[in-house]
Amino acid sequence: MILVLAGPVHSGKTTFLRRLLPDLEALRLPVSGYLSLYVMNKGETAGYDLFDIKKGKSIPFLRTEGEPGWQTVGPYFFLPPGLEAAAAAILGYKPGEILIVDEVGPQELAGRGVWPALSEVLSGPLFDCLLVVRKPLLDDLQDRLGKTPVNVFDVERPDVCPALLQALKELRAVRNERRDKCNLAAPRKGRSGR
Repeated sequence: MILVLAGPVHSGKTTFLRRLLPDLEALRLPVSGYLSLYVMNKGETAGYDLFDIKKGKSIPFLRTEGEPGWQTVGPYFFLPPGLEAAAAAILGYKPGEILIVDEVGPQELAGRGVWPALSEVLSGPLFDCLLVVRKPLLDDLQDRLGKTPVNVFDVERPDVCPALLQALKELRAVRNERRDKCNLAAPRKGRSGR
C-alpha cells in the first residue's frame, strides 16, 4: 500500500513527518527511508540534507552548487554521495517497515533521482510506503504508479495527523495478518521421532 503526504512547497511536510516519527515509534511501527531537511547558510537557502531514519544521521543531499554532469532539480544539484545514501536508505527497506521517501519530485517522475531504487522496492510483492510529493505533482505521481492503490493525505488539513496515524495502524494490522498467513502456510518443522 502506498500512502502519500501531499502539500505545496514549504507547507511543512517534512516538519510534520519529523514530529510524526515518535508517534510511529510509540505504535511500534518500524520505519526506514529518509527525510529531506532544509539547510540555511548565512540566511540563504543552501539546499537539503538527507536524514537517514534508521541510522539517525544526516549527510548533504542537495546543494545550490555542484559539478557539471550531476543531476539537478530546480536550482539544486544532487550530491552523488547524498543520492547514493538516499538509494541505499530505500533499498535497505525490509517488508514490515514503513518506507518514508521525502520527497518524490520532478527527477523521480522522470525516472531519475531516487526513482530507480524506489521502483525496485515498489516492484516487490510486499511494501508499505509513505511518499511525500508536492500537490502540483500528485497526478504525475499517480500516473507513474499506475494501478497501485494510493491513499493521499493533505498536510494542510487539520485532521491529517490522526487520519495518517489511523491509516498506518491499519497497515500494521494488514501486515500482521499477512505475516500470520505466511507462517501458517509455511511447512512446520517438527520432530519425526527418528
